[in-house]
Amino acid sequence: MPRFRALISSAAAIGFAAAGLTVPTAPAQAAVTQTVLFDKGDAGYGCYRIPTIVKTKAGTLLAFAEARRSYCADSQEIDLVMRRSEDDGHTWSAPQTVLSGTDSDPNAVATRGNPAPIVDYETGRVVLLTTMDPGTTTRPRTPYLQFSDDDGRTWSKARNIGDQIDDPAWGWYATGPVHGIQLTRGAHAGRLVAGTNYDNGAGKNAGQLVYSDDHGDTWHKGATDLRTDATPQEISVVEKVDGGIYAGARNNAGSAGASRMFAVSNDGGQTYAAPYATIPGLTTPTVQGSLQRLRAVDRGDKYNRILFAAPADPERRRYMTIRSSFDEGKTWQSVADGTRITSDWSGYSDMAILDTGEIGLLYEGGTVDARDQIRFARFTENDIGHPDAPLGTTTADVSGLGNNSYLRGGTTSVAGKFGQARDLDGVDDAIQLPFAESLAVGAGDFTAMAWIKYGASTANQAIFWGYGINEFSQFWLRAEPADSRIRGLITTGGQTASAATTKSYNDNAWHHVALQRMAGTLSIWVDGTQAASVTAPAGSVSPGRPFKMYVGQRLDGAHHFDGSLDEVRIYKRALTATELNSIRTTNSTSVPNAVLDLPLG
Repeated sequence: MPRFRALISSAAAIGFAAAGLTVPTAPAQAAVTQTVLFDKGDAGYGCYRIPTIVKTKAGTLLAFAEARRSYCADSQEIDLVMRRSEDDGHTWSAPQTVLSGTDSDPNAVATRGNPAPIVDYETGRVVLLTTMDPGTTTRPRTPYLQFSDDDGRTWSKARNIGDQIDDPAWGWYATGPVHGIQLTRGAHAGRLVAGTNYDNGAGKNAGQLVYSDDHGDTWHKGATDLRTDATPQEISVVEKVDGGIYAGARNNAGSAGASRMFAVSNDGGQTYAAPYATIPGLTTPTVQGSLQRLRAVDRGDKYNRILFAAPADPERRRYMTIRSSFDEGKTWQSVADGTRITSDWSGYSDMAILDTGEIGLLYEGGTVDARDQIRFARFTENDIGHPDAPLGTTTADVSGLGNNSYLRGGTTSVAGKFGQARDLDGVDDAIQLPFAESLAVGAGDFTAMAWIKYGASTANQAIFWGYGINEFSQFWLRAEPADSRIRGLITTGGQTASAATTKSYNDNAWHHVALQRMAGTLSIWVDGTQAASVTAPAGSVSPGRPFKMYVGQRLDGAHHFDGSLDEVRIYKRALTATELNSIRTTNSTSVPNAVLDLPLG
């Protein structure tokens, strides 16, 4: 993965222009563009805040914001405004007012905001949850409901739904502010779900989900975590591939750098499986953040990926950064592994996946104050990095599974044991395998093999290395000529076993080596003979997602192989001695169940 790549250095560096003008980033990142959709002072409003965005069933982007009349405070005359784009954010309509004033007088002073739009992909309807207070005080806060059945061009009259999802005893109440979702998996497919939060008027604060089973017409109170030790609020939800709901929240009572919380619902948003818990390592200031699913293996993708957008400075609202989880929210990229969108001040945000496959980010930003503008950034997954970084020259996989691999460094083609091989220089050369579920050998038996020819260096040299490192689940086969051995290792859930040969075979001749797990035994085979074995722990060597696999180096770039490699293969089963020898002696391609076969020609 790329290390903290900055897509935009600052607004000053790229010269943000007037509202609506699409401006390219610095030349090195020209693929990323930004558009200022709402600019402080436009249309007589003193401030624009609280961006939310959705993509409709027809592919139109709807970008919402609170237009605050005089200044940036939360309670005053605030209208809800919106702009539309029918070309994936390249151009935008003029702003239109979606909601203003009171129920009886649209010109009266009132606070309209906290937008939580939800697209019903079954009907095409866009459902909009908001809240209202009188504009002169923050109490009461009342939730409202609107619809658009024409792709956001017009909206129904806002309807008070306080009797459905509010309570007269509660004080502060907020919907979103971020898009909600429609569930697509499991028993509750079709249900609309959004995040809300409230204080109960008696010293407790709650993070709550609300849901609708009739396409947004009526709403129900759902999963609730009411507590005094934390303030889960501004909840962004994303559907997990197992049908559960991951709810990410701002903890308004959290300390600097520890203000993110999460909870999971496994029953369609009706209850939480456990109370909200702090997310370790997901550093932000105390601010709203947004979630968006980018990839899902049950939709045909190679890996799962959920995006998280928020400022990355633990103390102050600046450095808008995209981070990813590849394991459904269990772990998140660090700030260093994320992608910085701007070095400016930045605040609230929301995301949508465009019809082009690009990622659209609507966020608060400014060179002086995070509330100066609301910007729309458009970028691709290439810009934030793929887990297997698919760039550069490839070498073909002939297993039939398409696991073509990447030649890193300056590997050169040389005569091999069979046909051509690759020579690695021991400095920066390696072969990186793609992230592919077919290469996850899991808890089953496996056989990984290659021809090796080496002898110049006495340093440790990785032949295979997959999945993890240190205490994490992994497997590897490494030449250790200084200790006169080749050693193989697997780790499963903290349990480790290693086997070692009594020779290093560093005689500059070709040797066939294989690491195998079979029926609870880890063994190393050299030139068709079992050279070492040990009892192996049960369990998966590849539970983490995404994982990396290399031939010729350790995962962190150490232990580079100095020599030649040929005929790299992985099988998701333990091959027999006969099968191993048929491959060794004749380079047989008829042995079944290969998930990787790199001739390296």
